[in-house]
Amino acid sequence: MTKFVLPIFCFFAFSFESLAQHDFDDLYESNATFKDYIESNMADYQLFGKESVMEIEIKSDFKKLNSKKDTSKYQKAIIKYAFNDTVTIHRKIGIKARGNFRRETCSYPPIKLNFPKKKVKLDMLKSFDKMKMVGNCQSGSSYEQYLLSEYYVYKMLNILTDSSFRVRLIKVNYYDTGKKRGKVESQRHAFIIEPTKAMADRLARHIDENTSFHYGQFPPENRHLVTLFNYMIGNTDFSILARHNMKIIMPNEESNYILPLAIPYDFDYCGMVDPPYAIPADILPIDDITQRLFRGPCEPFEDYQPTLAKFQSKKKQLYDLIDSSNLLTKNTKQRMTGYLDLFYEILNDEKRLKKELGVNCK
Repeated sequence: MTKFVLPIFCFFAFSFESLAQHDFDDLYESNATFKDYIESNMADYQLFGKESVMEIEIKSDFKKLNSKKDTSKYQKAIIKYAFNDTVTIHRKIGIKARGNFRRETCSYPPIKLNFPKKKVKLDMLKSFDKMKMVGNCQSGSSYEQYLLSEYYVYKMLNILTDSSFRVRLIKVNYYDTGKKRGKVESQRHAFIIEPTKAMADRLARHIDENTSFHYGQFPPENRHLVTLFNYMIGNTDFSILARHNMKIIMPNEESNYILPLAIPYDFDYCGMVDPPYAIPADILPIDDITQRLFRGPCEPFEDYQPTLAKFQSKKKQLYDLIDSSNLLTKNTKQRMTGYLDLFYEILNDEKRLKKELGVNCK
């Protein structure tokens, strides 16, 4: 199983007093001490195994990126992080706008980071390529809270299953070369999403882009958890079979698994986050994004019992995740836990739950 590591973002605890600013690959190739340290400590720097907030700087023409929001090609950028008190590591990358609705709606579109593979000297980084970064849609503290809410929704899914995308919270200093003043123009939180290939490798699987599936081909514990999780967070903006905000991964040949897995992502358009731009699709029988609507397959209620039991067993961890955050405001915590309260009220009312799972199932 491949462990996904990313030394370009990591912080180390020894000094190179004679060094000032370096590209990671140049430093790795030219400095034996640096190279030995990296190679002997790779296991300590798993990007998605840490909970601390990383701080980085991205330098690029954000004025151009934010105005054109071009998804067809990457523009030049430099990413930097503090190696220690005396050394700053930088890497030349490409960035471009990504996403559909948010790219058209937001002043600051989501970004895809492209790390050129051909120049990578370290073998363990050669499979690393592109990574999605989600930032604030608009400026202001309220949009910061929407972003953090979505981040914690990803973390809630991580609590319920390992078959999910991992995320890492970062604080980004944006240095806009498109503006005259040469300084960091803004600092905002963002989060990066585990690349699909890295997620699939972690689960001993590979990505499937083209095979047609029906619900019955997905393991019950997978299809039930995905649909009930989206019901819990109030998300209707997904489809397993149409692969809308969904990745499908298949077992590797050496794996004992024989069925595909559905892995959901992109949770801003849900009631638990509730951003002002999110509205339900016209075809749905709900008027507000905070109204829950079950979008799973029609199956006997008894078949859902193992998954319902999992939601009950993980209840405390889900609440603790929100309550323990020092980034969410008191109002955001109350809104998210209140929304969770309503979900567990339904779970504890068998008659109501049977109706919810049966009326709008597919």
